[in-house]
Amino acid sequence: MLWGRRRTGSAALTGVLLLTGCSGNVNAGSAGAEKAERELSAVDGVRSVRGSGTNNLPFAGEASVTVTTEDDLSDADLRRVTHEVGRWIRDASGPGTTYRGSMEADGFGFFLEERASETDRLLAVVDRLRGDDRWLGGDVDAPTASSTGGGRIALTVRDADDLVAGWESVRRIVTSSDWDTASTSASWSSAQQDVIRSDDVPDLRIANDIAGTDDTVGDPTPEITAYERVRAAHEVTRASVTPGRLQMHLADLDDVGDATALAQQAAPDAQVIVDGGIVTKDQPRGDDDLPDAADYAEADRLAAVAARPGVAAVELTPSWVRVTVDDPDEVLATATALAAAAPADPVGSIHVGPQADPADGNDDAADRDAADDTDRLSVSGSPAMLGRSIDVGTELRGFLPASSEQFDTNQSVAATLSDAGQVPAFVAALRPVLPDGTGLHVSLGDRGTDSTTELTLRDGELTAEPLRDGEERGSDRTDLERALRDAWNG
Repeated sequence: MLWGRRRTGSAALTGVLLLTGCSGNVNAGSAGAEKAERELSAVDGVRSVRGSGTNNLPFAGEASVTVTTEDDLSDADLRRVTHEVGRWIRDASGPGTTYRGSMEADGFGFFLEERASETDRLLAVVDRLRGDDRWLGGDVDAPTASSTGGGRIALTVRDADDLVAGWESVRRIVTSSDWDTASTSASWSSAQQDVIRSDDVPDLRIANDIAGTDDTVGDPTPEITAYERVRAAHEVTRASVTPGRLQMHLADLDDVGDATALAQQAAPDAQVIVDGGIVTKDQPRGDDDLPDAADYAEADRLAAVAARPGVAAVELTPSWVRVTVDDPDEVLATATALAAAAPADPVGSIHVGPQADPADGNDDAADRDAADDTDRLSVSGSPAMLGRSIDVGTELRGFLPASSEQFDTNQSVAATLSDAGQVPAFVAALRPVLPDGTGLHVSLGDRGTDSTTELTLRDGELTAEPLRDGEERGSDRTDLERALRDAWNG
């Protein structure tokens, strides 16, 4: 998908041209981009041209060019401009030189075919789509020349109410064009209703295959019927409608039971996965072995326990539960309620705490909470060790921000002291509950990262972690580490 395609205000036609091979200019990529900008700007109907080049080797490189036309070209003018770009590519080609082009018309992106006649057949599909103002844009890729596989039409609708109509339009075009092997979809996103961006994740999507899997294309008609019945009765804010699989998020968690029953009646053979309100079910991406609805049963049971006052969000997969709650006392209360529910397989990880928002992209809970300067407390653990993690978290209540992670293969605790004078109280609090093998990360709140010391409890004694290559212990860290070891080891 191309970036920032705008369906309103200015209809766009984009051509991306790649040039490789020998050239008379040592900076062949840059020279190719400049040449394309200069020559394609003269094409009648072109609004602007933007090029960039990469000079891979002396006298060899790559160039890309974006050509934007005047608004709302007619079918004939679009065909003319497309053919002129194609001729420019062919005329500029020579020994050792290769060009590849992609185009965009009114928000619909497509690749130029090798033959003009094949491009015309592709344009016939594009023309049928871009003439409807209900569609914001999309991508169109033709099947292989032999029509034995491949191809793609991805349509973005402007209004959520037009999602099913968009899908039906795509399917009619695919059928009439003999593109039966094509991957087809219609989607809608609330994020940017006038601009399509390559990193947008659609809120609503209907497709004839499941993204990230090797499943062949299929007919999602029963799942579409189920989606429409649920949407007529309840507010659906997110949905993925695919052959044999229907996943929906509702505005109200209380509607999940009724919506699930409605969907299962309409599509009894489909995997119907529904969540709502503060509860969201995630699934692996790019994994052929997607979870079935029944795989979420234990996570669903725990989510019902976690959805309590003060909880902002509950995220689920079949194997983990993540609960977002800010207040430290409510963190402990929620984690205690989950532990009392006796979590069981396949759930292997439970996390309760504030929303992760690491500035450096590191999602490690110990580092995240220790670095924060607010009253944060998080508690994590496997089902068997969650109770122990809660015990540790309870003792950390006076040394925030802090976190406790207790798993079979990883035990980690982070805490913050206001000054070294808190060391005796900290040791007295943690000594009865800290499991052997736990890594301990302790910081002085107003001294920055240079005051953070890392120790490990081994056989009842705290030992310092060895320095990494190039790392030095500052005086604050050295003094804190010594105070902790002296107080703990006696």
